Amino acid sequence: MSREGYRSHISSSPDHMNSLVQRMTDGLGSNKYKPVDYGRLRAAISEKRYGSIKTSMKVAKIEKMSQQHRENTILKQHQLIWQKEFLRLQHIRKKAQVDVDEHTRNNRTSEICGQIYNDFDYCDAGLSAEFNAFKKATADPVWNLRDDLRYWLTEKREDVKLGSPDVIEEHAEVREMVKNVKSQQEEIMNKLNQEQKRLEAELQSDILLELCPPVLHKRPAVQMGIPQEALQSECPDQKLKTDVLHEFSIIDEKYENQIDELGERHALALSLDECGGWDADEHFQFVAIHDQYPRELPNRRTLLFDRLKRHLPRKSHTQLSDHEDWWLDYKYYYERLKGIHTDWNRDKRELVGKAQMVFAEAAAAQELEEVRQEYYSRHKQLCEVLYEKVKEWREKKMEAMQLQAQIDEERRRQAEEKFEREQEVEKKRRSKEKEQLKKFNDVKETQRQEAQAAAEQRLKELMDQMAEQAVHDRERVKFREEQLEQKLEERKEKEGLKALEEKEKEERLEALRAQVRIIAESDPSRTMQETKAWMAHHSIDEDEELPLYKPLFDMHSFTSKQITSDHRVRLEQKLREAGLHNTDYARQIIRGATPPRVPRKDQQHTFKFTDD
Repeated sequence: MSREGYRSHISSSPDHMNSLVQRMTDGLGSNKYKPVDYGRLRAAISEKRYGSIKTSMKVAKIEKMSQQHRENTILKQHQLIWQKEFLRLQHIRKKAQVDVDEHTRNNRTSEICGQIYNDFDYCDAGLSAEFNAFKKATADPVWNLRDDLRYWLTEKREDVKLGSPDVIEEHAEVREMVKNVKSQQEEIMNKLNQEQKRLEAELQSDILLELCPPVLHKRPAVQMGIPQEALQSECPDQKLKTDVLHEFSIIDEKYENQIDELGERHALALSLDECGGWDADEHFQFVAIHDQYPRELPNRRTLLFDRLKRHLPRKSHTQLSDHEDWWLDYKYYYERLKGIHTDWNRDKRELVGKAQMVFAEAAAAQELEEVRQEYYSRHKQLCEVLYEKVKEWREKKMEAMQLQAQIDEERRRQAEEKFEREQEVEKKRRSKEKEQLKKFNDVKETQRQEAQAAAEQRLKELMDQMAEQAVHDRERVKFREEQLEQKLEERKEKEGLKALEEKEKEERLEALRAQVRIIAESDPSRTMQETKAWMAHHSIDEDEELPLYKPLFDMHSFTSKQITSDHRVRLEQKLREAGLHNTDYARQIIRGATPPRVPRKDQQHTFKFTDD
């Protein structure tokens, strides 16, 4: 009974109190109370309970049908994806078979491969004969035994049901024979499994993996150092050859740095083995299933993880997600590594061609040097120009490599952002479904609680009415008054304790404020002054001299005065001004001119140039 009801129930009139006591004492005999029909109440309660059970059964049935419909829908989507994958694999198999047949037809008649293909046919025929013999010795007797057992069961079914002693004994012999056949089949299967494991181990050996590496590990082999074509190329200028060949070491160093940076960036891919710490069969199943679901497929992640959980039930969702992250990183690492090796080989081939061209040009320049000694200085200038071309080509190639690396990094970042967006969309969808499910459960729980509360309230009212007829008296009223007074006193004590705690809390806060109160003196002018760091940064020592910058390259050339001091240059210039430099007279004069310094003996030659 609430406080307001209790107060309204208490009356200040003694006569009224006596009348209430008299009515409570009379009980059911009073004219103010009516008898309760408990049979009708029990029937109503049973009807409500039956209706609630029926409703819950309907809800359970609807939920089961909805779950079954969802399961069928997912299985249909899996079926469509598997059909596409089956058609693709079938097409690849047919194409591979056509290539093998065409290769066999083209090379069967050759002298080198003819014997090998004959050995293949002989081995294939031997395997077919062994398979037929194995089938005849193991599988055919089992099928014959099966047919005999089916016939025996058809003929002896009635006798077995009736329990004939002879048939029962014969049936026990048949069961013992079947048990022996099963044990023999298990031994055969164990031997076949061991042979299968042995063959798989041979296929996974290091020798075969080196001959036929996995698809991700197939990358162009890069020959480190300087290629033999460049080393064997002849160049008259050893300095030019050394500088050009040094470019191969620069390219190797650049690409090795790229590979090291790629390994650091993909530490997750290199932290585990080629199966990501999983069993080889489980990893193969994961990769095969993962490749069947492209990124543009709607609801891809839900379908992918549902399929993975069906094929790999021992793996949790977290393990599958972590393995997917590792596989994507592992796959991207080897694809990028393959691209780096391809670019490496291409750049080295281009540099070999460029070096050979430069060496050819240098050789042509040397021949021209031998023909005309006056162009010796121009030879060095030409070498420098050629080396500048090589450096310019290398700089352009380095710039192209940097741009390619930036483009790859941007693509990787976009792929990661797209993956994160997909995860965010998937997370929002799941949270939305959870909220809807929670709302539905809350509504159902509220309805159930309301129905239960109504039944309990009704039952409580009935019990209260029955209890009030027997126990409500003056002593109970007095007890309630004492209870109320005791509660009021306890409340006053609690309020006093609370006020005391608030006072102590305020004292502690004041002590803390006193500890952190500002005691520094005010100095507003300090905000306008220069800091010590600024003064140290802007202070310049007058005695300190500015550094003198050295040129980037050392210049090894000739001045115009040194070039024009040669009388042959001046002679050619005069003949050119006179328009006689293309005549036979000019050729004879220039041929007879001597250099300002006598050439060394090791530079003389006996080759006679003709005028033709």
